[in-house]
Amino acid sequence: MAHILVVDDDPDIVELVSLKLRAGGHEVTVAGSGEAARDVLASRRDVDLAVVDHMMPGMTGVDLVRALRAEGSQLRILMLTARSQERDLENGFTAGVDDYMTKPFSPRELAARVGAMLARR
Repeated sequence: MAHILVVDDDPDIVELVSLKLRAGGHEVTVAGSGEAARDVLASRRDVDLAVVDHMMPGMTGVDLVRALRAEGSQLRILMLTARSQERDLENGFTAGVDDYMTKPFSPRELAARVGAMLARR
């Protein structure tokens, strides 16, 4: 199916998201920080979509998205975060995310949103 990069510093979230995406037939690569995600994306050109947390030490998810968009990246990005204020959503979309989900989340909804984003390639 697709190659998905999961960027989150919470091992429990990484495990849950990875398990659901792999069950859907996707290849999953994990990065525990924004900096690690940049390294993965620099070395792997086959990533189709990224699921990115907002709150991470060092480079935040929003910082990562801004940097990718500034470089011209068209990577599809779903932000998955506990930040649910209207201002947070606005910052995410302004930075360039394609979709936004808040934690706690439904793994089935996550899979459905990922599927919809991939169908629009």
